[in-house]
Amino acid sequence: MGGTDSAAGGGGAGIPSRGWKVAILVLGTASLVTSIDLTIISVALPTIEDDLGLAPSQAQWVVNAYLIVFALMLIPGGMFGDRVGQIRGMNIGMVVFAIGSLMCGLAGGFELIIGGRVVQGLGAAVLLPCLQALVTRVAPPDKTGVAFGVYIAVGAVGMAIGPLVGGVIVDAVSWNWIFLINPIIVGPLLLLGHVYLRGAGEGPDRNRERFISWEMLRRPSLRSGLFLVFWIHVPLIWIFIYTGTYLQTVLGYDALRAGLALLPGVLGMGIGGVVSGRLKDRVGWRSPTIAGYVTVAACLAVIAYAFTLESYAQIVIPMFLLGVGMNLASTPVNVLAITDADPVERGMISGTMTVAVQSGLAAGSLFLGAVTNALVRSALTAGVGSSEGQKIDSQIQHPAESSTLPAGDLDTGLRVFSDSIAQVSLIGAGIVVLALLAAWLLRMFRNPGAGTGDAIALEQAEEAVQPVNPAVR
Repeated sequence: MGGTDSAAGGGGAGIPSRGWKVAILVLGTASLVTSIDLTIISVALPTIEDDLGLAPSQAQWVVNAYLIVFALMLIPGGMFGDRVGQIRGMNIGMVVFAIGSLMCGLAGGFELIIGGRVVQGLGAAVLLPCLQALVTRVAPPDKTGVAFGVYIAVGAVGMAIGPLVGGVIVDAVSWNWIFLINPIIVGPLLLLGHVYLRGAGEGPDRNRERFISWEMLRRPSLRSGLFLVFWIHVPLIWIFIYTGTYLQTVLGYDALRAGLALLPGVLGMGIGGVVSGRLKDRVGWRSPTIAGYVTVAACLAVIAYAFTLESYAQIVIPMFLLGVGMNLASTPVNVLAITDADPVERGMISGTMTVAVQSGLAAGSLFLGAVTNALVRSALTAGVGSSEGQKIDSQIQHPAESSTLPAGDLDTGLRVFSDSIAQVSLIGAGIVVLALLAAWLLRMFRNPGAGTGDAIALEQAEEAVQPVNPAVR
């Protein structure tokens, strides 16, 4: 009797046959508290710099402090969720994230906002592995691709509305409320989780302390997944942050208009999440992953050209396709790595895969951001001298301050900024192409076979339909 519900299309664990879809929507909505944070700051960063008197290098740490702590603490966060139970871990993560958001929203200087970003990173590191592990628990075995696609698409709504909400809040109220909005979201989510996820149980055996083992890392699906999701995410945060700055400084958009202008890119990520999940279930993971890599590299090259033309019309379509390609490249291989694991390992595997994503985001933000700043300073120093170049550099990325520059200096600074981010966008495209070639040469696109989790599900399905041998009767 216990297997009837699952066979009839029921969800995993104790979720009813129709309830798993609602549960997936709740989990996706919970991911909004981290996904919205990735893009809402893209249009608010120049205003935060102006209000708190931050140098460009300090402002970069408003982004990097969150990403680095998030990446470093994801494996411990996944272990913590497996230990205390994934529903409890989800709730704890949301509360900690809300506390960090309050610290950021109330910050009056560099130290408190960085401290708040660190606390946000800790909360997100506990929350996200629990959410992803719960997706695999509540979805039917043959619907994990669709479930992950829906989960990622709902989470991508946060990324999609982030720039728009950020623009509205910055223009209508103040930048502080881009952080203070998070605790408002968390309260109802705690109640929804209690109502719709009770049947999922708390997850693996809490009496066993699990660590990532060398045996797990030798698994082809996990090795390929870690490599591929890391490199595809290297240019993502950089392109959103610097495109947001470009729209406000070079094209003269206000925060709201810049948020609207970034919307196609994050909408593309939402669409890519749904499409890639379905493709994984139908055609496997290799073709979507390769197509996603090629799409992202091509779009970064086109965006680089558009930056030099100072034309939003040339940016909007490649930004949309970049968003689609990003999830084509990452969702199928992410699903493969998690479902290939034993169910009691999935919290750890989920955390490890998310480490790769966040490490790629952090590495890209640090490296590409540093290269951008170096190119801008070098070009300005060569053109107008060291002291004057430093002055222009400190003002061109702040819309409120750049307007005070003499017209000639402003034109020089904006042209240098546009050319520099165009060069770095091409560097990002090159990184993606080289990573794809390396994956091909390392034979990562060979079929890793049905792993632990998929093999068990396949054997059980085959046994269920195996005809009875007449000789046995």
